Amino acid sequence: MYDSETLADIQQQLSRAASHELYKQKFSDADVNPSNVTDWEDFTDVPFTEPEELKKDFDDNPPQGSLYTDSAMITFSPLGDDLAPVYDTTEDLVYEEEVHAGLFKKAGITADDRVVNTFGYHLFGTGYILQRGLEHLGAEVIPVGPGDSEQAADIISTYDADVLLGNPSFALKIAEQGADVDLFVGAGEPFTSVPGYRQKVKKALNCNTAIDYFGTRQFLPIAAETTDEDGLYVADEYVIVELVDPDTGQPLELGQRGELVVTHRRKEGLPLVRYRTGDLAELERRGDDLVLPSGVIGRTDNRLKVKGVKIYPETIPAVLAGFDDLSGEYRVTVTQPDTTDYLSITCEGTANTEEVTNALAERLLITPDEVSLVDDLDETGVFDKRYE
Repeated sequence: MYDSETLADIQQQLSRAASHELYKQKFSDADVNPSNVTDWEDFTDVPFTEPEELKKDFDDNPPQGSLYTDSAMITFSPLGDDLAPVYDTTEDLVYEEEVHAGLFKKAGITADDRVVNTFGYHLFGTGYILQRGLEHLGAEVIPVGPGDSEQAADIISTYDADVLLGNPSFALKIAEQGADVDLFVGAGEPFTSVPGYRQKVKKALNCNTAIDYFGTRQFLPIAAETTDEDGLYVADEYVIVELVDPDTGQPLELGQRGELVVTHRRKEGLPLVRYRTGDLAELERRGDDLVLPSGVIGRTDNRLKVKGVKIYPETIPAVLAGFDDLSGEYRVTVTQPDTTDYLSITCEGTANTEEVTNALAERLLITPDEVSLVDDLDETGVFDKRYE
């Protein structure tokens, strides 16, 4: 699946991870010797890293965990209900900015652009990481940060900014204040996976291009779109991405839907190996590139098997967000009145029922037996009543 250079990086990364207690113990328990991982099949025998394991490691080795790296920059990322530290060494920061510069260039940002960055700089450090990549490219950056849409719009207009980085929902608030830009880079929440959302943002900002970016604070970046606006290309010089069945952990073929598993290719601080993200996506190959054609389409939590098909209810909000008069509240009910599963979805708001049904069927890969719309939904959530 990957060339010899990538496999050499993997082997080196496994050795680096094994110098920390968490992976030293994991590899020992699984009888994994990094020097013996010489092909892709060997790598897929390396055990996954579960978020619960990472949280336990921080709890058992407070406050920094066994993956602590001395003299690294410390920022934070949500992990369960807590905040957990993320470490970036000086070498990590330099490499990350080089990778980001390449992604931003493919997104259409140039050294002549003035960029307003509305991602946060404090605690999580996302804004800082992205700014380094923009500056490596040669662009001017105004570190506005999140929160004040009126101020952000005023700065965009006053300083004639070309590019806006931020959450799509915040971009719409900025647009309401009368600001417009040539290019928007959206991240931090569902964007292009929501039907019609890209067009809505482009119209509001009067921009030519709006691209999607995906990363977590532990893995920044993972993938981003280009000016073609045709899916997120994996930053394979920075991460190794796999797609697995969330129930069995077995690899899935390209084009199937499953959980993203991510490994740092070169990382000194907080090196993570085969980390299960819980993010749901599809992968396809275009030439030498791996692409998330629809971005991240949901989470793998609360999955159900209905009529032999795995469905992911947490993909539903992105579908409903494409309908202006739906609140986004919903209820999923699975029953078995005879011997066949019966899938019912109730949504709050007004819309064309047939259009909602078709949109849900496309995302869930199964047509609901019943879709109903109500003005006020008194109970929301996922209810499996087949075995009551």
